Order: sequence, then C-alpha cells, then structure tokens
Amino acid sequence: MRNLYNKLFWLTASLFVWAACVDDYTEYNGVHALDAPTLRVSASGANQSLLAVPVNQYQKSFNAYVGLGTPVEFTISVIDAPGKVSSVSVTPSVPEFGTVTLDEASVTALKGKEIGDFRFVYTPNPNLVEGDDRPLNIVVTVTDGQEGDNSKTTTLSIATIVGSPCFSQTLKVGNYLVTQASGNRDGGIPYTLDSLQLALRSRVVVSIAEERPGVYTMTEVTGGVWPVYYSGRAVPELQVNVCGNTITSRTGYATTSPGTAVARTFAINGTVNNDNTVDITWSYVRDDGATPIDPAKGSYKLNLIRLGM
Repeated sequence: MRNLYNKLFWLTASLFVWAACVDDYTEYNGVHALDAPTLRVSASGANQSLLAVPVNQYQKSFNAYVGLGTPVEFTISVIDAPGKVSSVSVTPSVPEFGTVTLDEASVTALKGKEIGDFRFVYTPNPNLVEGDDRPLNIVVTVTDGQEGDNSKTTTLSIATIVGSPCFSQTLKVGNYLVTQASGNRDGGIPYTLDSLQLALRSRVVVSIAEERPGVYTMTEVTGGVWPVYYSGRAVPELQVNVCGNTITSRTGYATTSPGTAVARTFAINGTVNNDNTVDITWSYVRDDGATPIDPAKGSYKLNLIRLGM
C-alpha cells in the first residue's frame, strides 16, 4: 500500500511541474500567431466590370474596369481568417474619381468569423466625362482579432480604371492584312489597293494591340495611304474604343507631322466581324482649320493573319 501511495504522490507532483512549465512557456513565448486573412474579390454591376483572375492563392492585387455613370458592387470574400475578422476598411486612392460606400450589414455579419463576405459599392463621380482613362487603386484592408502583437492585416489592392462604359474584347490582338482598300487622297485623287501595294512593293499590314479591355491601338489607321502618299508626315497611330462589335476612334488623339506644328486628328469607324475580319472607314481634319478640299479618306478590310503581338 505504501508503494501505491508513493507512486500516486510522484505522479501528482510530476503533473504539477509539467503544468507549471507549460504556463511558464506560454507566458514567456506568447500565443502562437495564426496566418493573416486570405481574400478574393469579385464584382457585378449594370456595366459588369472585368476582373483579372488571380494566378495563385497568394495573389493580392486585381484589376478592375469601371464604366462612367454606373455604380459597381464589389464583393470581398474572406476565404480563410484563422484569427477571426476584427475590422475592415476600403479606401479609394483618388477620391475625385469616385466614392466608396461600405455595406455595413455585411461587415457586421462578418466580424468574429473565419470565413464570409462583405460588400462595398464604388460609384464613379457623375461629373466625369468621356476621354482619357482615370486610374486609381481601391485599397481593401482586413484585420483579424488575434491578441496583442499577433494581430494580422491583409491589404488587397484593386487597380481600377474608370473609363468608357464598354470593356469588350471582341477585337483580336495581332497582325492584319489589308485585303480591300479604296478611297481618295487629298484633292479627291482616287487610290486602290493595287496602287498601294505597287508603291510599297509589299502587302499592307496593320497591327492591333490591346491597351485594356475596350481600348486598342491601331498602327497606320489609313490602311497604307499615309506611308505611300505622305511619307514625310507622321504615320497616324490611333487608339480606338470597342463596344460590342463597333469600333470608334477615341477623342483627343492626333498626329503631328515631323518638323511642323500642323496636327491632324484622325477618326475611324468600324465593325468587328465574326470571321476574324474588320471593316474600317477613316478620315481626318487639320487642327488649324486648313483642311484641304476633298481631304484624304477611305475604307479598307482587315483579315487576321497572326494572333498576338
């Protein structure tokens, strides 16, 4: 019996010492820090913003495109917050371009949880007009509720462009061959595709690059006329808007002839066809008001020959 009491005594003492060591270790080293929150973003609205899909689970930046005049609702998904959500904030880097309104009910419902969503609405400034894109960052921060210095914050940056209301990607990027062309140069003198190719001693190629969804840059918008008949002037390269299958020139873009102060503004209209062809009409005016009588203009068809740039 004495041996049994001895064993119980030493077992109890050992447990007391072990518990004391655990308390001392925890007090000295602190609570183990948990991982920071992991976030994702999506958006919806009447003008459906486009968002870059993250390449991996650690990506913390996204791209968004917001059209003028229509608010867009963003949803931030907390897919893992081991320390439980304590607070959130959303701040636009350029307040003049638009405002952010938090859905407070969704924020309140998320607090204290490891998984969930909250929402906010970005509303473009109604006084903005068509023209250049307005870039800004919408900065989202989510902080967890870990004790003391263990609290973690995740910052997600949404690189946002406020611009034209269309973000179509129907126009393929690549090199196009001019397969039809007709019109006139300054003074009403006609030209044909054969005359352009004979002068160039080659086929006419136009390249198209994407600046962002809905905005593209076209090299040589006259379909060969400028390089052939006006080689002393700057070759007109133009940014265009694409909305659905319709192409229009962006306002405020002009070319200037080398060595002169004469600027010319080019305008185009076009259609993206389902067979990888594009129909374009073009014209120009001199910005100084001295546009010649019957100025150069025309139309041409592009046929995609190589994707990419």
